[in-house]
This record gives sequence, C-alpha cells and structure tokens, in this order.
Amino acid sequence: MNRALILSEDAEVYRRLLEAEALPELEIRVAEDATRGRELAPASNIILGKPALVAEVLDSAEALEWVQSTYAGVDALLPKGLRRDYTLTGVKDVFGPLMSEYVFGWLIAIERQFFALRAQQREHQWAERDYRGLAGRTMGIAGLGSIGQHIAATANHFGLEVLGYKRSPGEVAGVKRVYAGDEWQDFLGALDYLVLTLPDTAATRHMLDSTALARLPDHTWVVNVGRGPLIDSDALAEALQDGGIGGAVLDVFEEEPLPADSPLWDLENCYVTPHVAAASFPEDIVGIFRRNYEHYRRGEELDYVIDFQRGY
Repeated sequence: MNRALILSEDAEVYRRLLEAEALPELEIRVAEDATRGRELAPASNIILGKPALVAEVLDSAEALEWVQSTYAGVDALLPKGLRRDYTLTGVKDVFGPLMSEYVFGWLIAIERQFFALRAQQREHQWAERDYRGLAGRTMGIAGLGSIGQHIAATANHFGLEVLGYKRSPGEVAGVKRVYAGDEWQDFLGALDYLVLTLPDTAATRHMLDSTALARLPDHTWVVNVGRGPLIDSDALAEALQDGGIGGAVLDVFEEEPLPADSPLWDLENCYVTPHVAAASFPEDIVGIFRRNYEHYRRGEELDYVIDFQRGY
C-alpha cells in the first residue's frame, strides 16, 4: 500500500478529485499546513503538494520516495542543505494557455489604450485615441519550454514575429530564430516586447540587468511571468524612470510580496500583479499525478522529473 500526503491549502479539493479517480493501492491523507503535514509525513512515501509547504516537512518524511509538485516553480525545494534523496516531479503542459491569456491581455490593453479609454468614460469624455496593433511587431520569448511555446503560438496568431532565447541551440515551432547561450545580448537588440518565462537558476538570476536593459530599444515592453530574480529590480526601476524602456508588466518579483516602498508600485509605465498569471488548479494537477502514479506503481520513469542541479 502506498501512502500519499496531500499538502496544500486546497488539500480537501485534491482529496475529492483523487478519491474519484479510485487509484489502486493508494491511501490518501491530507494536510492544509506544515504543522499537520509534519505529523503525517513520516509514514508517507508520496507527497503531492505546494513546494513551500513540502520544504517544511522534508526532514520528517522518513519514507519519502516521490514528491509531485502542484506548482510549475519548485524553487522552495532547491536550496542547498535540503535533502534530495527522492524523485521530484514538476508540472508542464498546463499553464501555457493561462500565461498566454495574461501576456496578451495586458499587451492588448496597453496598445489599444483601454485604460485611457476607461478613464475617459469616467469623465464622460468622447474622444478618439491613437493606438497600434500587435501584427508586424517583434516579440522575444526568453524560455522556450511548454509555456514559452504556447505564448509563441499565440503570438503567431496575432501576426507577431517571434524570436526566442534558450539555454541550448535548436529549432522551436513558431519561432523564427532561436538564440542560445552567449547570444543573449544579440537577442535583445530589436524587440518590441520581451517576455520572460525562464526558471530561477544560478545561470538566470539577474539576466535582465542594467547592461541587458540598455540593449533593449527604448520602446520595448518587458513582461515577466517567469521568476522574479530574472530581473535586477533596481536596474529595472531606473530604466523605467529614465525612459530606457517603454514599460513593464510584472507578475513575479525578487521579494514577494513586493515591498511597500518599492518604486515599481508608483511608476506610470509599470503594472504590478500579485503572482496570479497562472493559478494551479487542482483539476489540472490531478491528471498529472494520476499518470505519474501509474508510472510509479509500474517502476517506470516519471514524467517531468526535476534536475536538482539545473533547477528544472
């Protein structure tokens, strides 16, 4: 018998969905916080959970063999010093549509002047405003995993030219040219929009620093739906204030919640959202867990295994 601990604020939702799956040889226990999780972890060989909560119970999970994250980002389980003697699996092919909605919802609203039009409505003003469409413009996507590829496909639909950047060379569907490795600065030189979907690793931290920001055209909009540490926040604030770039839409930050004294809150050309671009819906995650559990029972390789060294 396998014992799975569901460790999430949505634990009861996950329980109902998994019980409906009637997975064989699986006993399910639930905890909505780390305190209860530590009580149940010692007898659990499987944990399905939120990475930040799982990190708090690792030291008590004596029988642990496999952790299925409920989030795409597993940063909380990667710091040196945390145990790594188990298989960690992530989430893919789930968040692409939600991320695309977020990215293009914001860009369309900005380019079509929706915020200004709404303000005019409040003042009972009837006035046309100049705007521009997306077709014919250039979007650069840094990070071409499942999320980046979905954003690229959506960009193609709107008639954008898509350039991409990833760790290693290779063609990607829907991307006109893929830059890799030390071509980062070259990649940035002719973009109207830069979308960041990269994970947080030692190699990606502060990739968008003052040097990289200076390489972007002064009309470029930056959209970060990847990880906060990809951007040097101080350098970004300076570029936004000085007109070095056109603006930014930020859903993730080096420190979350974003500190109240951060200048990013008050910049007219910066839009801040509280890490909501793509929610982790239990209905989607349970499907991944079900497939991986069948692999686990048969002793097969699991899907979406995370390399602790690479961070993804």
